[in-house]
Amino acid sequence: MQKFFYILAAIIILIIIAFFVLGLVSKKGQAPGIQAGHLQPCVSAENCVISESVEGDKSTIEPLAFSGDKNEFLDKAKAAVESLGGEIVRIETDYIAATFTSGIFGFVDDLELRVSDDNLLHFRSASRVGRSDLGANKKRVDTLKALLVK
Repeated sequence: MQKFFYILAAIIILIIIAFFVLGLVSKKGQAPGIQAGHLQPCVSAENCVISESVEGDKSTIEPLAFSGDKNEFLDKAKAAVESLGGEIVRIETDYIAATFTSGIFGFVDDLELRVSDDNLLHFRSASRVGRSDLGANKKRVDTLKALLVK
């Protein structure tokens, strides 16, 4: 019986080490950015959501319509991202890229925002590693939308 507990403890330790390694791996990289005026599609629907995608894709969410000045709205979006714990890593005309880092293992997720000419805020939020994010990226975008409509 004691041998079983040693094996179980070793397996648990290996799993924890693997998660820390994945956390380190996720620190390398960056958001895909904009190509041809649009956010890049999700590679996996299990750990990514996007508002600019092929219709019927499981990872597609709705963009957020807004009124008023684009630059003022982008400033508001930047402040909202930071209030959620995001770190702004790149700002361009009509585009913001930010990272969110999880507490325990340090997994990094990328959040990208793009303002279109028709006053829509488009989102792409994706985990850099892993197959599933347990809904974290969709929840992050929903929370951000709620902050921006106030």
